[in-house]
Amino acid sequence: MAKRIELNGLEMYLLPQKALYIPSYQLLVISDWHLGKLSHFRREGLFVPAPAAEEEFERLDILLQELQVKEVVFLGDLFHSQWNSDWEKLKAYINLHAQQTLRFTLTKGNHDILKDHHFENFTLRVKSEVILSEGIVLSHEPLTDLPSYMVNIVGHIHPGCLIGAGARQSFRLPCFHLKDRVLTMPAFGKFTGLHIMKPEPQADIYAIVNDAVILVS
Repeated sequence: MAKRIELNGLEMYLLPQKALYIPSYQLLVISDWHLGKLSHFRREGLFVPAPAAEEEFERLDILLQELQVKEVVFLGDLFHSQWNSDWEKLKAYINLHAQQTLRFTLTKGNHDILKDHHFENFTLRVKSEVILSEGIVLSHEPLTDLPSYMVNIVGHIHPGCLIGAGARQSFRLPCFHLKDRVLTMPAFGKFTGLHIMKPEPQADIYAIVNDAVILVS
């Protein structure tokens, strides 16, 4: 079950699939997918599972089928590192879907380090940020020079939280984190760590618990 919130009067939904949906724009926002990460690790000699890019694309396909989406914005770190064959699979996937009047935009992150020629023949807009008319700014990392009325939706740190389970046990869960007009999104990628966000005044933590998003502090 998604969690409905409003920022600057704009309705949006925090999705348990670790994404955000803004109905009035038919806009789907995804952060920190880190595609190609397993291939990168295997090339470095680390023993990790074989990559399955097609399974990753199926996760996005489900959202595109369930929601009315005109544009997908990737909030940076779409790809993990240097080029590998997963990039070509991503390019083919996006180019195919772009033929169906669907637009894809990337706000570049610190891991988006591919050369310019890798973006050739690719139906992907690359920008530093995306600004909505309600004063919502989408970017990979928080922007420090925004007017005070604006809200910044970002990724980058892969926020998580600890949920107590009794008997001195706790669960580490991905979460959305809202503080000081900055909404930080969880990483969409399955193979990313968590930066645990501690409860604090004036901050809202929305934990992803199975198929629901729940306000926990």
